[in-house]
Amino acid sequence: GSSAIQTSSAHSPPARPPRARAASGMVLCCICGVQITGPAQGARCTQCLQKEVDITEGVSRRVHIQQCGTCGKWLRPGGGSHSQHWVDAEPESRELLALCLKHIRGINKERQLVNAGFLWTEPHSKELKVKLTLQQEVLSGMVVQQTLAVEVRVDSLQCTACKKSFTRHTWESSVQVRQRAGHKRTLLHLEQLILKHKAHTHLIKVQEAKEGMDFFFARERDAQTFVSFVKACAIAKHSESKHLVSHNVQNTSYRFKRTTCVELCPICRDDLVLLPPKVAQAYGGLPPLMLCTRAASVVVLLDPASGRAVDVPAAEYWKRPFAAAFSMDRLVEFVVLDVTPAGPSGGCGRGASGKAPAQLWDIEVARASDLGVNEDRLIVRTHLGYLRSCDVVLGYDVRTANAGLDEAELAKVPQDVYLVR
Repeated sequence: GSSAIQTSSAHSPPARPPRARAASGMVLCCICGVQITGPAQGARCTQCLQKEVDITEGVSRRVHIQQCGTCGKWLRPGGGSHSQHWVDAEPESRELLALCLKHIRGINKERQLVNAGFLWTEPHSKELKVKLTLQQEVLSGMVVQQTLAVEVRVDSLQCTACKKSFTRHTWESSVQVRQRAGHKRTLLHLEQLILKHKAHTHLIKVQEAKEGMDFFFARERDAQTFVSFVKACAIAKHSESKHLVSHNVQNTSYRFKRTTCVELCPICRDDLVLLPPKVAQAYGGLPPLMLCTRAASVVVLLDPASGRAVDVPAAEYWKRPFAAAFSMDRLVEFVVLDVTPAGPSGGCGRGASGKAPAQLWDIEVARASDLGVNEDRLIVRTHLGYLRSCDVVLGYDVRTANAGLDEAELAKVPQDVYLVR
């Protein structure tokens, strides 16, 4: 019998100390009795610990935010009453959620925000609900995560811009854009550029005038930025004026309304320009009639007979202005009968862009209204190299129109027809 006991004791594992057995064994929760396999500080399981510890204590349960009932903008907290900042935010957007979180107190480094989102409410309701997920370390190595819902009350408050719109002093600065011409092509092109480059962001109101448009701004710097944009897109000059609105005698402060008048160049693309003798001589002896091929920040003039081109910047134009003798309403249809290459152009005038000489073409044309009536044919030199026989082209007929030239100036005109497109 003793030998059997010795054999079994030889094959059995060695006995562990009592302390090691207690450390590796299961610990029961002191509240619910569930076995705890991991570290059990406080002898509580995770579920019981979450019931006893409330990490949401001290977090705002109800907050208020302000929205303008007229324009729908939201008030960003901070800055005081004299420097209110209103922002745009769509319903249940990230921007609106960020505004709501800025009003909620109690979120700090110890009580961290894990997740946040909107709970569904009625679309026309004046209350929003935000669900927050918070985490906090309550014991050494144990992190508790809890969620709560915060009610956000939407209060109506009129923003500064809407308050101003109900008074007479809506705008602080205005820009009057004028083009003294018989058409509005430059204004229409400028309108497209404004929408393309979003230069209308700070506009309050746009009003149509007799020879252009009036743009109104709430701040003077926005108006000056708009004037710089217009002068970068077209040849323009501006003049400024201001008038006194109010004056405070106690602190010697003045309030003005400023007006900037921007005058656009009346020359447009495809216009036939009449150069005064002094202007033509200043640009290197150009002929009196020149074709405008580009009108943006500079005016590019071209003589189709010789191929000479000249760039006229804004400063040069307003120093020696000139007008258009023919506009697009004077265009006449011509039929192309024959096309012959005439070689490269003779060169560029003063101030030209320095491009390579353009290819010129001798084209035999006839008026579309004269076909079948008479045999009137003309050979015209042009820069339009894409024309083929039987094409219809638009141009200016100097013979049948009064361009305001005397006989001496008319003799300097190199050709009777200027083809445009």
